[in-house]
Amino acid sequence: MKTELVQLTESDFQDAMDFLNMVFGAHRPHDFETLLPAIYRPVDEAMRCLHALREGGRIRAIVGLYPMSWQVGDNAIQVAGIGGVSTHPKFRRAGYMRRLMNRCLQSMQDTGCQLSYLGGQRQRYGYYGYERCGHVLRYTFTRANLRHACGDADTGIRFVPLIDPDQVNRARALHDAQPAHCWRQPGLFLDHLHNWHASPNAAIDGAGDMVGYVVVDASGEHLTEVVAGSDDTAQRLIQAWVAHHATATVSLSTLQPQRLHALGQWCDSVSVLPAGNWQVFDWPAVAGALLSARCRTANLLDGRVVIGIEGMGCLRLQVDGCGAQVTRTNATPDIQCDHLTAMRLLFGPVAPSQVTNLPGAARLLDQWCPLPLSWSRQDGV
Repeated sequence: MKTELVQLTESDFQDAMDFLNMVFGAHRPHDFETLLPAIYRPVDEAMRCLHALREGGRIRAIVGLYPMSWQVGDNAIQVAGIGGVSTHPKFRRAGYMRRLMNRCLQSMQDTGCQLSYLGGQRQRYGYYGYERCGHVLRYTFTRANLRHACGDADTGIRFVPLIDPDQVNRARALHDAQPAHCWRQPGLFLDHLHNWHASPNAAIDGAGDMVGYVVVDASGEHLTEVVAGSDDTAQRLIQAWVAHHATATVSLSTLQPQRLHALGQWCDSVSVLPAGNWQVFDWPAVAGALLSARCRTANLLDGRVVIGIEGMGCLRLQVDGCGAQVTRTNATPDIQCDHLTAMRLLFGPVAPSQVTNLPGAARLLDQWCPLPLSWSRQDGV
């Protein structure tokens, strides 16, 4: 029977949702329309992101390809998120997912995509060039930590559901002022905060002003976003949440070190986790933006390291008094590795010397890396 690869349209919305809910619902019920309201919408703009394989006109497999812009300091990185990877149970092992993934990879390269992200089993997507890397810091807090380290002082902050349009606009302004953030379409900002069945809450101070917001996941225990205008206010938000809810875990990037320093003084524990599966298409742009971001938030030692990546050439990473940059070079590499190892080498989650043996000329990588490759769970697809 004839098969064809297509991009879906608004008229395919219900069939696509039924298909995804059926495939992913094999172990527990799914409702993708409410699970990810920012991306699964019955409009052509959203539905064109779903690439499908049809057989005899019927959907047999789907891969979602979602373009995003990730602002890191002054650099905008073009990212493609991969999600909703699914094949009808009766047609597995027919190569349908491979055909769709290869189509999406070609589309990324044709459109100048610089970086791609997806969740899922590491080795399954390693065949397509993805590696589990990046890193987030997860802090755990309890009311006992708060009492012993911070005392019983009232933060003066209360939380209300983030609904009011003026508060949503304020939340978006605070979000977009962060040193690194994904661009979110204004009309869909609140939908992003509801992705993964999460709940956004506005933080109101004693004067009645909104000073930030937090997003809590479906369990009610994990804060996926804590956004405020200052490090001190962000800490007060976490203290207030713990005071009201007894316990919390918080995921944070490493781009706001003063915030991390303060939270490390009173948290119960902190762990380092990989940020997902990633694939780099434009190494100078991605590594350059992240090395520059790291240089702005840490005292990096001056120097140069040349990394040879099999099949992709050599990169010169350089830090000096003017900042940091990553460029292609024909110089002899100080260290050589394949592209999967290169992603773990530069982006973690562990130190480069825990990924591979570092020659003397490459030891600076242990001081520079891992680079801050991570973003909010609310931007996941």
